[in-house]
Amino acid sequence: MKRHWLLLAVWTLPSVILLAVTTSIYFGYRITPPDRLAPDERERVMAPLRTALGEHAPAPCDVHREGDTVAVTVWFAGRTILRVDGHGADLGGAIDDAAKQLLARPGASAINQGARIQVDVISGRAPVGSNHWLFRTLSLPGLASLLALNPGIDGIGAVVEGRTVLMLPHELVMSKLLATKRPSDSMGDFALGVDLDKIAALASQRLGKKVDPSELFRFRTDTFIEAPDGERDQPPLPLYRGAPPAPPISAATLREAALNGARYLVAHLAPSGRYIYEHDLITGKKTDPTRGAYSMPRHGGTTYFLAQVYRITKAEWLREPIERAFAHLVDLMAKGNCAATMPDHTDIDCVIDKGEGEAGLGSTALVVVALAEYQRATGDTRYLPLMSKLTNWLLFMQRPDGSFRHLYNPVTKQADDTSMLLYYSGEASLALARMYTITNDPKYAQAAERGLDWLVNWYDFFVAGFFFGEEHWTCIAAEAIWPAVKTEKYRTFCNNYGEFLRGQQPDLGEFPDEDDLVGSYLVTPFVPPMNTPAGSRTEAMISAYTLGAHAGAPDEALRGQITATLQYALGQQIRPDNDFDVVGDGDGGMPASLLDRSVRIDYVQHVCSGMIRASEWIDGQAH
Repeated sequence: MKRHWLLLAVWTLPSVILLAVTTSIYFGYRITPPDRLAPDERERVMAPLRTALGEHAPAPCDVHREGDTVAVTVWFAGRTILRVDGHGADLGGAIDDAAKQLLARPGASAINQGARIQVDVISGRAPVGSNHWLFRTLSLPGLASLLALNPGIDGIGAVVEGRTVLMLPHELVMSKLLATKRPSDSMGDFALGVDLDKIAALASQRLGKKVDPSELFRFRTDTFIEAPDGERDQPPLPLYRGAPPAPPISAATLREAALNGARYLVAHLAPSGRYIYEHDLITGKKTDPTRGAYSMPRHGGTTYFLAQVYRITKAEWLREPIERAFAHLVDLMAKGNCAATMPDHTDIDCVIDKGEGEAGLGSTALVVVALAEYQRATGDTRYLPLMSKLTNWLLFMQRPDGSFRHLYNPVTKQADDTSMLLYYSGEASLALARMYTITNDPKYAQAAERGLDWLVNWYDFFVAGFFFGEEHWTCIAAEAIWPAVKTEKYRTFCNNYGEFLRGQQPDLGEFPDEDDLVGSYLVTPFVPPMNTPAGSRTEAMISAYTLGAHAGAPDEALRGQITATLQYALGQQIRPDNDFDVVGDGDGGMPASLLDRSVRIDYVQHVCSGMIRASEWIDGQAH
């Protein structure tokens, strides 16, 4: 009998302890979400503030409900121009106090036109999560920084000697202190963890008194902002994690969002044909297209997206920018020393950026994809001789087993047989598939099939079904080569890949206070998701869904996965209703994440490519 009790304890005690700790943290540290104001209440709260900003004495606020503190932020041209905190016996009193302070600011009316007022009603307080006894006992600073607060939702404050400082959720995002620690150099842009020491230093600077990290507390807000100019007849927009409600998904909204993404990219294309690679929405700072870091694969991929939008929408304003981006590539090839004639008299060439010592397979592959997409859109064959030389180089880089060499030295004319880089093999397989589409030459279909077979067969071992790498280009290529290559294993592979990815998507209500992340791809619920996977994986899932449609068996689980992600992505894209905190021409852009407000050209490319492709079938029942 003792043995049975011992086994029962071994089986259940860890779960009981974990449940007890979780319950302790949840009830001790979770802040109950605020009771949000109704649309008419938001209007009545905003009215006296707008009147005061115009330097007229407002009538008292008539919304009398719980809420003794408000923070009022005035945005103009993407920057905070004014910030006042109001206090009162209730919400109405706090708004009256804030309005009085706005009225006292000389010159406020000069920014009245074009300014947007944001209100944060302060609601609920709790300790910072990292101050929990569990983290102090176990000495887990990394985990503590990860669980310190819900980023973008929690604000942080402190009270020192009777004085209070409040740092609003959006201000913490703009401080760039909410995702500061990179667990590995190999994980690229992935960062997590709150820098509480620097946040405490920022609070000290604002307060004029020393604030220790142990004195920090968290708070929640009911946040809303005026609609843009021209739409002020609408109630102020509720904000959650800094974003207003997304437009509902439809073919029309996806098509317009994709076109807006294309407009962003065209606006960020220099006269030279080189893109402004990155735009920081918080500061307005942009990279210089004439110098600094650049990515030729992303140049090719971005131009591919513009050609894709042109093919589907026939928007004529896209044609000149696409050709300008191509002209830059032609110029690079003329100076890149990659052109050669093989012993069998086959001409080859590749794309290599200025200053690079080696040519990467992905750069040439995505340029072929872009050129082929443009020919599909226009019927213009003038780039076909160039594509033939580039594709001959891809064939040269392919091994007999279907795999590819990824790097090439144009001086020695030697390929690197050891280096393997992410995405390149899938991109090359797609380039060969697209070349077949426009030429009907079977050698390209055969080469694409060999490349895909090598990529898919790599997973042919015991535990392969339990994990996948980033295989979005593989599935795009698998659909692109249909019907020249019809094989069930490609569809099975991509369906399994989709099922694997769905395990990373949160369902509605799965995590407390995280419903705005439904449709995204999470590494953990404690780290807000990056937006690039929402695009690249959706492109792959659209191809997987389309492969099923070709076979007469579209997978509805994939359709739901795609729809959920694109609905999430619509909320992330910069639009006139949510560009109040954007410095510069950011409309149509796609930020890196909820916390990283930088836009890179490939973020826009991947997400908006998924949008324009889905717009062709999202309103119907099947592709």
